[in-house]
Amino acid sequence: MKEKAPTDDVLRECLRQWGTEDEALEEGPSWEDKPLHGLYHRTITEVADLKKSYRWLERAGLKDSTEALILAAQEQALSTRAIEAQLYHTRQDPRCRLCKEAPETIQHITAGCKMLAGKAYMERHNQVAGIVYRNICAEYGLETPRSKWETPPKVVENDRAKILWDFQIQTDKMVMANQPDIVIIDKGQRKAVVVDVAVPSDGNIRKKEHEKLEKYQGLREELERAWKVKVTVVPVVVGALGAVTPKLDEWLQQIPGTTSDISVQKCAVLGTARILRRTLKLPGLW
Repeated sequence: MKEKAPTDDVLRECLRQWGTEDEALEEGPSWEDKPLHGLYHRTITEVADLKKSYRWLERAGLKDSTEALILAAQEQALSTRAIEAQLYHTRQDPRCRLCKEAPETIQHITAGCKMLAGKAYMERHNQVAGIVYRNICAEYGLETPRSKWETPPKVVENDRAKILWDFQIQTDKMVMANQPDIVIIDKGQRKAVVVDVAVPSDGNIRKKEHEKLEKYQGLREELERAWKVKVTVVPVVVGALGAVTPKLDEWLQQIPGTTSDISVQKCAVLGTARILRRTLKLPGLW
């Protein structure tokens, strides 16, 4: 096995992970140092929990073709127009086929194209938020949407709780951010939780987490004053290719119901796979 390692990148990495590379190989750069194949790993190293960011491969139960597609996207191994222009030199124009503006990179397709923002990204976002919403409703004995594609009602309520979905909240003092994805009002405990979901580019997950917390502080203060309840703001942020911050578990535990990090991670990755297949005209189920 060691004799084959110098010509086999996968085997080389296995030996490195097992701690035997030093004795097996004395030369050759790591895959992490490669300009393309190491880009994703370098991008998320400082912002993500690396072990949890790859856990969907073990626990999500995705089809092999979907796993292969997402890993190929992470490794910049899909034939985008930027790759064709800059690496293969088979085209001159690297610009996105949809927006015709930015270079068509994996990062642009999965989280940066304005032509995908209105429908494709929103669909993926709502699927992730929908998982959280259904678990909250189950916790309080409220009716849940019959299908994951069904848009939840703006307000559901019983004697235990009121749940708002994408509801614009009126406050005495004007606040700019007043329409979070989900608001839970627990009547018995006199508390509320403001939940907002994001599926950004993987390198931006920690930045987006901070942005969500800052964004809703004004609303939190107004709700505490008007509703006389303790309000907590909870960001749920998952990278488009599966990266998660070290605090995701902690945030999810603050939301009523039981929502696992792997469930939202799986949903985000599946949404990205649909976007990639549609945009790049790749085979596979949409």
